Amino acid sequence: MTGSNPPHSILLATDLSHRCDRALDRAVQLAQQWNAKLLVVHAVEKEVDESYSLHSTYDVPSWRRPADPVRAVRDRLYQDLLHEGHGLDIDIHVETGDPVEIIFRAAARAQCDLIITGVARDETLGRLILGSTVNHLARKTTVPLLIVRDRPFRPYDRLLVATDFSPSARVALETCISFFPAASITLFHAYDVPFAGYLGRSEVEREFETYGVEASNKFLQEAGMVPHAANRVVRLIEHGVPEGLLRDYSRKSQRHLTVVGSHGGGVVYNALIGSTARKIIDAVPGDVLLVPDPGKRRT
Repeated sequence: MTGSNPPHSILLATDLSHRCDRALDRAVQLAQQWNAKLLVVHAVEKEVDESYSLHSTYDVPSWRRPADPVRAVRDRLYQDLLHEGHGLDIDIHVETGDPVEIIFRAAARAQCDLIITGVARDETLGRLILGSTVNHLARKTTVPLLIVRDRPFRPYDRLLVATDFSPSARVALETCISFFPAASITLFHAYDVPFAGYLGRSEVEREFETYGVEASNKFLQEAGMVPHAANRVVRLIEHGVPEGLLRDYSRKSQRHLTVVGSHGGGVVYNALIGSTARKIIDAVPGDVLLVPDPGKRRT
């Protein structure tokens, strides 16, 4: 099994919105759980910085000059972390420019093993939108990305791992086991068979349930799970569209962390999970851990 240790360095990407407060609280909780260093990163919009530069040249008393946006953000983050992050090794990086570029550069410099971020805003009906920055992070990240929607009332002790039994999905399983070795695991596999109505639903279900159980056992064995640990894994083999099933399961079950691999390859991956994990990330109402496959090239 690859990666037997939890992250030693975490990056929190925040836009200072109230939704990112949930991500901040989760980042602090995980840093404490893993005794990891926490790097908090915020990108100041170029327009804000240019406005400050323009107004700061005016010949006015210092108390009337606008605050330096970089310093103001840094001060606010230190204030936010003053109590929550007590005892942690915390660094704060604030820079003007493109958020995605700033986040990835900071993560590379600090050799971060995990990036954490929140969602952008609510739609009218309450659905949480990722936003362009998170979309770009999800497409291009080379380290696991944790997207936080829920308040961190408890540590992650239940994992729902979406799988198509591909090597990319195995990387996701191995990663979440190394991150949360004591958590219970439910392995979720969805199949959507063309023309299933003509084949007979019960016949299709019997055939694919047998296939799913056998494939799950092989998948867990290849991931390095010993038999007694693999036996504790719950298998869910369901007929339907993966993102819809995952959404419904998440809404009706106790809160858990959904884990999904990205950048798989081949027809099987495209048919069962989609060309990317975006549909699953959008559909699931709770927190999602997106694990990129280091063996796949990012585009």
